[in-house]
Amino acid sequence: MPAVSLPNGASAIIASRSELSERASREIARSMMLAGATASKLVSIGFDDNDPSTWSKWSELTAEEQDAVNGFETTLIVQMVRSWSLGDLPTASNVLDLAKPIFDALSKACLDEYNNVVEFSPDGAIDPLAVTGGSDA
Repeated sequence: MPAVSLPNGASAIIASRSELSERASREIARSMMLAGATASKLVSIGFDDNDPSTWSKWSELTAEEQDAVNGFETTLIVQMVRSWSLGDLPTASNVLDLAKPIFDALSKACLDEYNNVVEFSPDGAIDPLAVTGGSDA
């Protein structure tokens, strides 16, 4: 389980992707798919994150769709944090009370870890090409 240093001297231990339960994996995947579908809708109605003149398109989303986009990071944190120096483990409710720099750092660490997929060969050994990103040969 990776250790994460957070702002203000805080720290957390998060689960690696391979340590996640099936339930946690499904919650994260569901949240990711909902966020992705909503992001696709935003693009289709003309939203461009780099163009402030399109940001009003956000208001065309339902409250549920806005929650889906914002909820992915919360789901990652709630499902992946195993311990931390901030008291009780995070919940969907209390994680939103974290200071913004801590939330952002923890969200990034969880996303990076979730996206860190290590592939195994049929004999169970770690595929060294998967870890290094492949070979140029």
